[in-house]
Amino acid sequence: MPTLPTFPETDRLFFLSPHLLMAQLRGGGLTHPYKDHVWVYSCVNAIAQNLMGIPLLFFTGSRKDKKLVEAGPLVKLFETPNPMMSGAQLIEATFIYLGLCGEAFYIAERKNPREVPNELWTFHPNRFKEVVDRDTGLIAGWTYEKGGKKIPFEAHEIIFFRFFNPYHDYRGLAPLQAAQAGIDQDFWASRYNAAFFKNNAQPGGILETSANLGDEEFKRLLAQWNDRHQGVSKAHAIALLEGGVTYKQTGLSQKDMDFLEQRKFNREEIMAAFKVPKSELGIYEDLNFATAKTQDRVFWTKTLLPKMALFEFVIWHQLCAKLSGPETWAEFDRTAVDALKEDLKEMLEAGQKVWQMGVPFNVVNETLNLGFPKVEGGDVGYLPFNMMPVGSQGLPDNSPSAAVPPSQPEKAAGSPPLPAASLHLPGPQVIMRRKMDPRASWQQYHHLWAVLMGKFRGKMKNFFSWQEELQIKLLSEKLAKARLREYMAEDLLFDLEEANEILKKLAWPLYLTIGTESGRALFIELGADPANFVLTDTAAMQVLKDKLIKVTRINDYTREKLRETLLEGLSKTETVNEMQQRVRDLFGFSEARSLNIARTETGQSAAPARDAAMAELGVEKIQWWTAGDTAVRETHQFLEGMVVPRGMPFPNGCLYPCDPGGPAEQIINCRCVAVPVID
Repeated sequence: MPTLPTFPETDRLFFLSPHLLMAQLRGGGLTHPYKDHVWVYSCVNAIAQNLMGIPLLFFTGSRKDKKLVEAGPLVKLFETPNPMMSGAQLIEATFIYLGLCGEAFYIAERKNPREVPNELWTFHPNRFKEVVDRDTGLIAGWTYEKGGKKIPFEAHEIIFFRFFNPYHDYRGLAPLQAAQAGIDQDFWASRYNAAFFKNNAQPGGILETSANLGDEEFKRLLAQWNDRHQGVSKAHAIALLEGGVTYKQTGLSQKDMDFLEQRKFNREEIMAAFKVPKSELGIYEDLNFATAKTQDRVFWTKTLLPKMALFEFVIWHQLCAKLSGPETWAEFDRTAVDALKEDLKEMLEAGQKVWQMGVPFNVVNETLNLGFPKVEGGDVGYLPFNMMPVGSQGLPDNSPSAAVPPSQPEKAAGSPPLPAASLHLPGPQVIMRRKMDPRASWQQYHHLWAVLMGKFRGKMKNFFSWQEELQIKLLSEKLAKARLREYMAEDLLFDLEEANEILKKLAWPLYLTIGTESGRALFIELGADPANFVLTDTAAMQVLKDKLIKVTRINDYTREKLRETLLEGLSKTETVNEMQQRVRDLFGFSEARSLNIARTETGQSAAPARDAAMAELGVEKIQWWTAGDTAVRETHQFLEGMVVPRGMPFPNGCLYPCDPGGPAEQIINCRCVAVPVID
């Protein structure tokens, strides 16, 4: 039986073994990942440096009609936030801290939240500690600590950015923490690789012998081996072993460990946590130009745009919203991003298609957020077939009223003056005796209705915009030098009489245009000469005058809603900015309200004119016809196809669809039409 080798010292067994390699790696884990780990540095830098290169702009006005602020305290603050940093460096530092710590802090040098800070400073988040109010559980302030020195800050002196953390009520969660396991594995793999080459670029092993070695022999053999083989420069040198000593490899090589594949896996895991694609890190394996371009676009839309939005919301909520003076907010200039210009091109193409369907340019611009300024005349839509302005005096040749001359001049008075004396002797009207197709009749009417409704809608949007600006200005003027409690809500509202006169001047010319075009269209539909229809000679004029009196209810409703919200603001002793924001919120529904008003007013102006035209042409019966879609009221679905003598009410109380004298629940937003019945 062979004699087993013995060693005076147990640790001789670890000569050049994997344990020796790992012993050289001891000394602590990864404590500075941004400095010591290439993929952490690359991912965080890719986000921060891309965002620091996008201009941060400031706007004022309303969100629908914003104006660029080219100079002022806020612009200056974010151009030079402090003597040590530029605005771009501040943004870069913000997103580096967010990537590494999940949060970032600005110290805002100011006395109260209504002031623009003199300077902004940012420091490592681990120096800040939240101070929580025991009663409310909210953050009441912060403590900054460095080198044993503590500095307290009030809440308004700190601007706090953070990524949401489901495990902490107050602090943020960094992508770095989610990727920690992969980062540590990759770090140790890198250290192992360095130790491997530092020794001899060979995996560890054991020198074996069947003989017993004394201490002197062991030390001599170890020294000879290290002198001959340890170090990269001595790798693969020929070994001369004596006395029956043999070398046995025990360590695993990088190939055995799938070393490269494991490091690639770790890299992919880190990139996934930060949501940074390969192309942004200069890795182009398995990529071509098209896929790299797509990755760049995805990086902006899925990673950077949400971070830009986070920054904008925090700056608004913790800084801009609380400042005195006009409402101002920050936005990154997204048009400066080349990767997003592809999206802009697609939106422009979509916008062009919608515009060709008759949607006004300003509506397209606002809905698709194209970023163009409002254009004069941009509230007018265009019909696709020959680009004729929607709602213009002339109409396309194939429309029901192509032969209609321009409508009578618009009246500027607040209430309708009596028409000038005239003698109108129309010739005998000849009606084409053919059976009417109700669906075709509705389509012809609706085509004209949509054109006229678009014009009314544009006017109402402009009216509400004027009213919103007026109300905001009134609040600024009246509350600038007074305490809120000195006012009653009624004292802060716009002048009702003035608003009513302006609204009447706006509505009356539209009533006349809608009535004239609708009556003449009915004449054409029945084969009569449209020139013989004169609105001022019909009973419809009185209906329109009555409508003009009722249109002021629009202002009554607006004023009442303003009174309610301002009264609530006064009761809470809100600031002028907060009161003005209430006004903006109220008028935020102007788009939908303009549409509802335009639909109702257009229908109620067109319907009596059509009825008057039928009276002149001797139509004795009319038929109720609906749009035929799911938006039609159930009561109107029941009436579809019903025929009654003209002048006799339908079962719902209306003489005809959109009858201004009918019940409100039957006429608001109605799109039905009365079709003449020709026996």
